[in-house]
Amino acid sequence: MRSVRLAVLAASSLLLAGCAVPGQGGDPGVALETADVKVTTAELDAIAAAWAEDSEGVLMPDRQALATSTLLGPSLIDFATANDATINEGVAATFASEWLRYAGVEDPEPSDAVIASTQNVLALYVATYTDTSGSILRNAVEDLPEDLVVSPRLGELSADALIESAQTAVGDAEVGGLGNYSFTLFLDVDGFTEPSPSWAARD
Repeated sequence: MRSVRLAVLAASSLLLAGCAVPGQGGDPGVALETADVKVTTAELDAIAAAWAEDSEGVLMPDRQALATSTLLGPSLIDFATANDATINEGVAATFASEWLRYAGVEDPEPSDAVIASTQNVLALYVATYTDTSGSILRNAVEDLPEDLVVSPRLGELSADALIESAQTAVGDAEVGGLGNYSFTLFLDVDGFTEPSPSWAARD
């Protein structure tokens, strides 16, 4: 795989996460869970709230987008590192500051939650541009633990949906002439199909 250089940033959140869903897999209030990792709806809410506060209400990704980057980011960060693209905390902090400034914040001070989220979003960006056919993203989904449990409120995780969303971000960035700020569209990349109407109605 070729090495990838990173650019700069801008986008964010306001995520409505539901309470416990009767009959969902995993513990009540859990959005994503494996034997080793558990991400609660409260934790996703906290990420969303951090983006909203840091960006003064400008950046608002939805629930599925935040869950996508939170779930896939760590493995894609490892992929980037193996291919000479550094996405560590220091890099993410710099990008997060530029991202917020691009969003209109005069003196940005990104929180730890926004910096961590920025790392995950950058990882999606790097993986997509490394191979625009989507094979890296597909492998990331297929390599997730078999015991992964996803809340029905999020919908169903799909490699095809992820690739389509990421490729749409690439196309929109080109049409919009975003250049070095193309990565800002990856906060909204979403790997989930729509939840069924019965689950969506519970939100």
